[in-house]
Amino acid sequence: MKKYLISETLKTKRTMLRKLIIFIPILSVVLASIFGFLGGDINSADITSINHWSLLWLPALIVLLTGMFHKLEQNSTGYKTIFSFPINLRKSWISKIILLSLFTLVSSIFLGILILILNFTIIKASTNGILIMGQHLSIVPFYNYFIAIIISWLVSLWQIPLCLWLSKKINFFVLLFITCAANLELGAGKAVSSLWWMNPWTWPLRLQCPLLHLHPNCLPLESNSALLNSGVIPIGILLGVFLFLILTFLTGFSFKRSEVH
Repeated sequence: MKKYLISETLKTKRTMLRKLIIFIPILSVVLASIFGFLGGDINSADITSINHWSLLWLPALIVLLTGMFHKLEQNSTGYKTIFSFPINLRKSWISKIILLSLFTLVSSIFLGILILILNFTIIKASTNGILIMGQHLSIVPFYNYFIAIIISWLVSLWQIPLCLWLSKKINFFVLLFITCAANLELGAGKAVSSLWWMNPWTWPLRLQCPLLHLHPNCLPLESNSALLNSGVIPIGILLGVFLFLILTFLTGFSFKRSEVH
């Protein structure tokens, strides 16, 4: 498996894939800061960027990475090299998923670092127009931010094998639209439902609630809110990991069978 992973990693050298894992978190934080500034509450930019990350930017990053990875393979050899050599196709497929999972993990950690900087050194506009530095006093411990980001990454992993498989079947822009629309409509809209556990698009936002004390719509939760129940976290993690493994197996099986086409 190590040789397969090295091979897949080398394919991404000097490509936009590696740049995206840095660019997308920066874009997320910058836009959250702009919205916070325009709304008169720049101090909410850090926690808002986490909410937007799980809701939109992480799914978009997954589609971009999987779509570009497929395009890279398609433009290079049209998968002919993979299918013509005596290699284990399932291992090749799994190595692609592992690599993209690591890319999204690095991107998520980088987001946490950016939020750490933003959390303790927030740029505020004074009345005379001079930019000064201020400190943001959060209502939740900062390590909860990192935990929320990592959990969002973990329960979103299932989208990687699915999007990687779909990128070979449908147009990239169609996949991007469908994925973002599903996360916006099925994610934020259904996360507060009692049946949230049946809808994988709700998992990142629902599991963040007790960690960030934040409603999926990005409003603060009341102290007696049922959404603060932390018992949903282990349930969501188990469901996320299970779905990721199932989709990895099924898409890997499909990729292996494509050898005959």
